[in-house]
Amino acid sequence: MADPIINKSLLSKNNFRLLIDKVPNTEFFVKTVNIPGLQFTETIQAAGIGLDAFFPGDKISFDTLSVGFLVDEDLGKFKEIYDWMDNIVPVSDPSAFAAYVGSVKTADGQLSAVDNDLNQYSDITLVTNTNKNIPNKFFRFHDAFPISLSGIELESGADVNDPVVATVEFRFTYYEIKATS
Repeated sequence: MADPIINKSLLSKNNFRLLIDKVPNTEFFVKTVNIPGLQFTETIQAAGIGLDAFFPGDKISFDTLSVGFLVDEDLGKFKEIYDWMDNIVPVSDPSAFAAYVGSVKTADGQLSAVDNDLNQYSDITLVTNTNKNIPNKFFRFHDAFPISLSGIELESGADVNDPVVATVEFRFTYYEIKATS
């Protein structure tokens, strides 16, 4: 049975905090974030001539977590995400991945990660607040990692007050919604 609705206040679009364990300083630069949708597969079974029966599937897939953030003039937050992605798929120095995940060479010369494969993941928490700015719901995204970082668009003649915004997309294993952290 569902809980009765007590709070009838509407969710405010601009009353949230995003906490990324791996890049904690990003919190104050987040401009937009989405709560990803989810879908699950369905199973179709013939139920007669020209008729199909549909049943719930057994596999859920989540949309990506998209975060828009303000870019500071030192590119600090942009570089943090870039470095995180470069550590996962080291373009500049392929040998860096072994050090990043703590790999060691086995007797046959292969690299084997010891314990740090999880170094490439981070948990992310989205906190939505009440209209009185009190934390209300905690969306915890488990095992997140960046899959895309947008480019930065610079424009001569642009309004000085228009901030530069970049977007990062994250994949994650699943998320849960809780009333407490």
